[in-house]
Formats: sequence, structure tokens, C-alpha cells
Amino acid sequence: MKIIVFISLVTIEMLFLPDAFIYMFVKYFIPISDDGEYAMDSFELTVLLVKALMCAVGAGVAITLFRTH
Repeated sequence: MKIIVFISLVTIEMLFLPDAFIYMFVKYFIPISDDGEYAMDSFELTVLLVKALMCAVGAGVAITLFRTH
């Protein structure tokens, strides 16, 4: 049951978490070195990975808080 709730929370967070903050974070704090289309692909992949990591951590924290109460 926890796995289903975790996957549901991550999916919901991925859909509703705004991308603008993550774009700014990646643009200013994570160096992307490539040329042209490869740089954009690397940038988009990095944004997606950062967003997924943030959502997974948020879902893990939410499950932990609900389990302890």
C-alpha cells in the first residue's frame, strides 16, 4: 500500500510542481557544458531529474509524517 501511495504522490507532485523555480535553480547552480541541441537536452534532463528528486523526497517525507501520526 505504501508503494502505491508513494507513486501516486510523486506523480501528483510531478504534475503540479511549477517548473520555473527548477529552471532557475538548474540555470544558476548546475553547470551544463555542451553545444546547441545537446546542451538543451542535457538541461531538460537535469531539470527533470531535479524535479523527480524533489518530488520523491517530498513524497517520502509525507509518507513518514502520516505513518508516525
